[in-house]
Amino acid sequence: MKKIRVLLFCFLVVGNVLAQKHLADSVQSLLQQNLPDTARAYNLIMLAMYTEPLDLAKAHDIYKQAVDFSLDRGLEYYAGLSLYYESTPYELGGKYQKQKENLDRATLYFKKSTHPKAKREEARVYGGLSNYYRNANMLDSAVEASLISISLLEEMKEYARLSTNCVNLAMIFQQLSLPEKQKVYVDKGLNFAKKANHPNNLMLGYLQQASYFTEIRDFKQAKLYADSASTYYSNSFDFSRKQNYFLIKAGAFQNISEFDSAIYYFEKAYENGKAASSRWYMTEPLMQIGFIHFKKKNYPEAEKYVKMGLELAETDSVLVFMKEGYGTLSEIYAASGKFQDAYHFLTRHHTIKDSLQSEERKKFTLDLEKKYESEKQRNQILQLEAQSAKQLAENQKRQLTIWILLILAVSLAAIVLLVIRKNQHKQRLQLQRIKELETEKQLAAAEAVLKGEEQERSRLAKDLHDGLGGMLSGIKFSFQTMKGNLILTPENAQLFERSLDMLDSSIMEMRRVAHNLMPENLIKFGLDAALKDFCNDIQQSGVLKINYISIGIDEAELEQSAALSIYRIIQELVNNILKHAEAKQALVQLTKNGNLILLDVEDDGKGFEHTKMLLSTGIGWSNIKSRLEYLGAKFTLDTAPGKGSSIHIEIQIQ
Repeated sequence: MKKIRVLLFCFLVVGNVLAQKHLADSVQSLLQQNLPDTARAYNLIMLAMYTEPLDLAKAHDIYKQAVDFSLDRGLEYYAGLSLYYESTPYELGGKYQKQKENLDRATLYFKKSTHPKAKREEARVYGGLSNYYRNANMLDSAVEASLISISLLEEMKEYARLSTNCVNLAMIFQQLSLPEKQKVYVDKGLNFAKKANHPNNLMLGYLQQASYFTEIRDFKQAKLYADSASTYYSNSFDFSRKQNYFLIKAGAFQNISEFDSAIYYFEKAYENGKAASSRWYMTEPLMQIGFIHFKKKNYPEAEKYVKMGLELAETDSVLVFMKEGYGTLSEIYAASGKFQDAYHFLTRHHTIKDSLQSEERKKFTLDLEKKYESEKQRNQILQLEAQSAKQLAENQKRQLTIWILLILAVSLAAIVLLVIRKNQHKQRLQLQRIKELETEKQLAAAEAVLKGEEQERSRLAKDLHDGLGGMLSGIKFSFQTMKGNLILTPENAQLFERSLDMLDSSIMEMRRVAHNLMPENLIKFGLDAALKDFCNDIQQSGVLKINYISIGIDEAELEQSAALSIYRIIQELVNNILKHAEAKQALVQLTKNGNLILLDVEDDGKGFEHTKMLLSTGIGWSNIKSRLEYLGAKFTLDTAPGKGSSIHIEIQIQ
């Protein structure tokens, strides 16, 4: 399995080399600028990650630079983050000791750090340590690391990660043959998955429930939970998750004798293994399909599938599967009356079984050998074959009639099934079309509202600039003309000058309001230039130290409506920081990565209650949510009272 992970990793890396080089060059260029220490440390880590598929040795050097720089500046959080990310290429490269050293050091730095995300990253490191100990078969240490990770995540209510960690711990308890503990964490994993409400976690939680009930031989319950997992299955899942799903579903159906459904899922598992070029994962489904055909007394099909599996197992000398295949073939030949072949494969089955397990079964194999070597037993076998042939001839006429009736019944059932499936398919298409129309209607309404809002903003900005602005400028001009023709007392002259100053301030404020309503730079020069000006204006005001970083945005081709929506989202988020956060520093980072626009806005302010923000009905947050829905964007919000706030937004572009 580990080799497959490495091969898949390498394949994906090669496919993305050009994109990675472009990203690495962009970050390298950014690092030439004068950046705050936190931004420099973060971008050094990003540069190392982008360099991994291009030059792994160079990537390790950059990771070391990131660690040294972070420790020199007292940024323990970024030192731990760098060590944690570097542990992955060590694991994939088989350098497990290096992986362990990095994880141990990362734990120490996260414990020292006061960064709001330090505890969450510490939980991830303990999850990585649990996997390391499990691979090293140090199961006690794996349990301890998992429990620490779960405890940290429970404090932060990170339900999605809690679900995954509980399922992993349940699998460790299964290896330790502790079913009661296994059940506790299987249940916890499913409960956390329901709270997270994420398809991946829900499917994994239900599959582990099915696996547990299979272990205790409650096959009906196993089937129910396997069916529940199907609701959350997706073709976008990775190879191992698909294989786990197919095998557990097949086993659930097999155990309750629903053989056709079991064969269907074993065939899906075989195709999944074949797509990954894994003979190991192709062998087991073939063996199981052959065994099911044997149970159904369809001996030719059973023989065919078992031999296919044996051919793969013998190629790689996989003794476990060879033992299973020889045993099943022996049973097939015995049931078919081919007793000499049955004996031959039974002998091979027990030879391998003895080498794998114990010496207790050897006597049984030797007894069979004596039995089948005796002439008397051979004669009995011949007699049985003759009797079988005679019975076959006598029953041929009756079987012919039965076959004809069976074919007619199957044909009628097939016709009925086709009619039912056709009607069901038609209904599904109608429902799908209705949903598509409803979605299109909602999107059109949202687009109309946003366009109307921006048109009204544009009209107001133009009216202010051309109407009220012209009037104020005219009044100012008239006052300046009057100034030369009036004889004023010193007190009145001072009052007149103050009035002119107030008029200048009013004109500047009117222009600022008009610019906020419709930024001219966005229309003339694009999103990147508009955001730079927006952040520079705030920076120069001295109210907030704000740093704006963009990677690849100047090359992005965005529709004006999308660019305007992104600008408004950032404008609203920054205004919220100014109004409520009491922050000293803020970071706005906009990155183009393939077909994704990634937006991160962070501040070091007082933070707020996460759930209250998501349920807020205020105008600002409502505007942000409506624009996110219009863009089809995904977002994650990370904040807590006293720990700052961070929002990450992903926008898919065409």
